[in-house]
Amino acid sequence: SFATTGSLNHHLSDDPASVKAAIDAMTSGGFTNLKAGIDLAKTEMDNPGDGHDRAEPGSPDKMIVITDGNPNRPDPLTAEADAATSADNARAAGSEIFVVGVGSDVDATYLTNEIADNAAHYFSVGDYAALKTTLQNLDLCQ
Repeated sequence: SFATTGSLNHHLSDDPASVKAAIDAMTSGGFTNLKAGIDLAKTEMDNPGDGHDRAEPGSPDKMIVITDGNPNRPDPLTAEADAATSADNARAAGSEIFVVGVGSDVDATYLTNEIADNAAHYFSVGDYAALKTTLQNLDLCQ
């Protein structure tokens, strides 16, 4: 998760109950440090030997970024460029990046062009109630 800072709330896991518990325990608030969220996800996926990644060495890395704001941390003046660089670094390491913008206070153009892999990897939802359906419809196993 990310707000003013980033936090690894749960390692990659195939235990849906523990993942759901970690998601349910998250709270929102603070600023939007998109860079920190992307960097944490990349680091988690960069370490396949640590027991937190899939056992198959060729398994694809898929990142889903969910945000209801615009990057404004760590430095408000460079936050968008910093997050875009982090997304580029994750892609260079083999990650495919999907983005879901929640609500009306997101810059869909920025998220589509700078963070998501392409326009087909960007999704917009009106609120968090609609998020579940969007996530269920992502076909990540292609």
